[in-house]
Amino acid sequence: MTKKATEIREEFLKYFERNGHQIIKSSRLIPDGDPTLLFTNAGMNQFKNTFLGVETRDYTRAASSQKCVRAGGKHNDLENVGFTARHHTFFEMLGNFSFGDYFKKEAIHFGWEFVTKAMGLDKKRLYVSVYEKDDEAADIWHKQEGVPKDRIYRFGEKDNFWRMGNSGPCGPCSEIFYDLGDSVPGDPKENVMGGSGDRFMEIWNLVFMQYNESEDGKRVSLPKPSVDTGMGLERATSVLQGQISNYDTDLFQPLIQTVEKIAGVEYIRDFKAIKGEQKKVFNERNVAMRVLADHGRATAFLIGDGVLPSNEGRGYVLRRIMRRAIRYGRNLSPEKSILPYVVEKVIEEMGPAYPELELQREHILATARDEEKRFFSTLDQGLQILQIEFSEMYKSAKKVVDGKFVFKLYDTFGFPADLTRVIARERGYEIDEATFENQIEAAREIARSSWKGKGLSASEAHLIKETQILQKSAGSTEFSGYEGVVSDQGQIVFLSDGQQVVRSLKREQTGIIALNKTCFYAESGGQVGDVGQITSASGQAEVLDCTKLNDIHIHHVKVVDGELSVDELAHLKVDSLKRASTANNHSATHLLHSALRKVLGAHVTQAGSLVSAERLRFDFTHNRPLSFLEVEAIEGLVNVEVAAGNEIETKIMSPKEAIDAGALALFGEKYGDNVRVLRMGNFSTELCGGTHTKNTAQIRFFKIVSEGGVSSGVRRIEAITGELAARYLEKNTRENSEARVACGLQENWQQYLNSESRVAVWIERAKEEKKLLEKEIQSLRATKIDIDNLVQNSEKFLIDNIEGVYVFADLEISDRELLSQTCDRLRDKIKSGIVVAIARGEESNPIIVSLTKNLVGPLNAGKILAAVAAILGGKGGGRPDFAQGAVKDLSKIKQAREKVNDFFQKI
Repeated sequence: MTKKATEIREEFLKYFERNGHQIIKSSRLIPDGDPTLLFTNAGMNQFKNTFLGVETRDYTRAASSQKCVRAGGKHNDLENVGFTARHHTFFEMLGNFSFGDYFKKEAIHFGWEFVTKAMGLDKKRLYVSVYEKDDEAADIWHKQEGVPKDRIYRFGEKDNFWRMGNSGPCGPCSEIFYDLGDSVPGDPKENVMGGSGDRFMEIWNLVFMQYNESEDGKRVSLPKPSVDTGMGLERATSVLQGQISNYDTDLFQPLIQTVEKIAGVEYIRDFKAIKGEQKKVFNERNVAMRVLADHGRATAFLIGDGVLPSNEGRGYVLRRIMRRAIRYGRNLSPEKSILPYVVEKVIEEMGPAYPELELQREHILATARDEEKRFFSTLDQGLQILQIEFSEMYKSAKKVVDGKFVFKLYDTFGFPADLTRVIARERGYEIDEATFENQIEAAREIARSSWKGKGLSASEAHLIKETQILQKSAGSTEFSGYEGVVSDQGQIVFLSDGQQVVRSLKREQTGIIALNKTCFYAESGGQVGDVGQITSASGQAEVLDCTKLNDIHIHHVKVVDGELSVDELAHLKVDSLKRASTANNHSATHLLHSALRKVLGAHVTQAGSLVSAERLRFDFTHNRPLSFLEVEAIEGLVNVEVAAGNEIETKIMSPKEAIDAGALALFGEKYGDNVRVLRMGNFSTELCGGTHTKNTAQIRFFKIVSEGGVSSGVRRIEAITGELAARYLEKNTRENSEARVACGLQENWQQYLNSESRVAVWIERAKEEKKLLEKEIQSLRATKIDIDNLVQNSEKFLIDNIEGVYVFADLEISDRELLSQTCDRLRDKIKSGIVVAIARGEESNPIIVSLTKNLVGPLNAGKILAAVAAILGGKGGGRPDFAQGAVKDLSKIKQAREKVNDFFQKI
């Protein structure tokens, strides 16, 4: 019986729930606390620390349907998408997991029972594979589940042995394959079990983590072996719906039908009656529609999870995905917008299973439309640049396009490399692929480094292992800093000099201290770590920062007196003034977030933040600059809540209870089984683990000091509170009063409050008057320029039997229009020749080169201007008889004059 994809997902989760598994919600596509991953790419990612033994949960069996993206780093399927039946950037991974509970027997039984009974697959079309040395798994498949021995295949480490990394948990894996039948196209020699053909499709992979492998390759059995399995929903759906291609299932067809409707083209499902060139055209259309369907899914989910198109890190990958889709869409319909409509269909189709899509609907669609608009102009620009390059290659008889040029076109202008390849081949050119790949790899390294974020230096890497050991043996650091606690005692349990573990740290040494208990807040959720002092009976250290690793608070210190040793009891004291200021700013951030949503709309979500003692910085999703009135409205709402003096209530509850109660979860936070919920009157309710004021009145005053764009679809507000905000307001008031006196606007305070801002009007009017006066002065200067004297001091030349005069004029005017008029006067005076005229502007200096008509051909104004401008640090262009530009460095005007003199002397 044919099943819908939604039914398969639901049945999978219900099956494992009946078998004692906790159903876990999909984690975000941005991995929480894992700098080794660009995107979540497997179901086990969110359980990584549980498998490593660093994190414990109150269940030992779990199942999930996990959102995944493979489009960057090690797992990168991007360029294959659209051309094959099963490559995707976004996919869903159904998985069941055991954390030291059941192992091979149960895992194999669950897998086989689900595919043969719940899914109803024919056993005669199923095959399994095992690691070549895993006799235990082979026996279980045969003896327990009755799989014939001739359907059990043994493969080596490449195919059937799994590792988390160069060292750590590892083990054999076993896979279930489905035979799609002999109708699958391809080479019969490849369409065999273990071959590279498409006939035998892997639908489920069961990983048995039973060893811990050291870097030298030695394996030790784990005391509690675990299980990690994964079945791609897209593949399972294609099998149950009787399709060879995933794109012919109900996961993709509604999206492809949307493309058909907008573009007015048909997706061909049967090519038997189509031949020759027509077949090629229809296949190219199919590829484009598959790309749009797949990339539309990735676009919706990535933006929904907080990624935005940019030129680095995750945003760079998203931009590549979106622009690849937009380009294919333009191939189908040069005039129509397609990708945003596909994205909208994704939200409609998948919103019920993933509510975050519906919640972020307006933001996702606005971002998709904005990126498409940007890229349409990029495509036109890129095609022009490419045409110029091809013209130059034709002149020089080159047949290979420089890889550096291809990369620059791709990296600087966003022009897809595969489109450059297609156009180049149509013209008979090849691409220097080696150079291009070298440039791409260098860019990838930059991208990788940009998303690793703040972490540990190579010399501090030992802390990862040591804090894991500490967490397992003594548990997480107890934090006592909530409720305003800034002083406490704790026992020193760990010391490091930054290179290695030590027993003590002496005067002038810097290092790391961990205690069993601390009142120092560790950097998290955008809030900076506390600073202060740690004092023991034998020494004292300044705490320069506090961060967190494996739930252990890491105090970054410098010893200022005596020495500190392991096992000593220490007194901890946080800098209370900085803590209080930071708390003010953090509570104000919550009020700001709520105010933004009320003024701008519910599409606003947090896209990043920084909370320190000096200021707060808040990044949020919004597609246009804020007006002065909007900024005033936001400030007003926040300050009303500050003045209201609402108590800030804190409750501990489960994440689900918090969300159901209306709490807003903050971007980038990882929430455990219990969360802190902060409520500020009826204005703001958010999940947050930071430190806050007890009452909104303690914030005193809130002032926005800047608002601007960070990237496409993201704005940034910086604001200050408390004493700093009061000082800022006082300075603004004083400067405004002084300005009003200077402008002669001295009405009483009641008139001032009820009138519009007249200072700005006065200043703008004064600026306009100044501009007019300056123009009059420039005109007077221009009329006083001695044209006859300039001509008399000119140089004569002869070229192609044409006599001419060369004038180089360095003029004390700044207006380009007046400069052009002066050039015309000089040119008309000399009758035959060339005029090079330079003016003196405020920021840059205009330059004009003008030729009389009789010298066009032998001379070129544009080339002469380029030579002069290059010396003076500028550029420009124009017609053969007239060119203009701007230069910066007039200190080299003598060299420029000599360059032109030399040119005409040679003539």
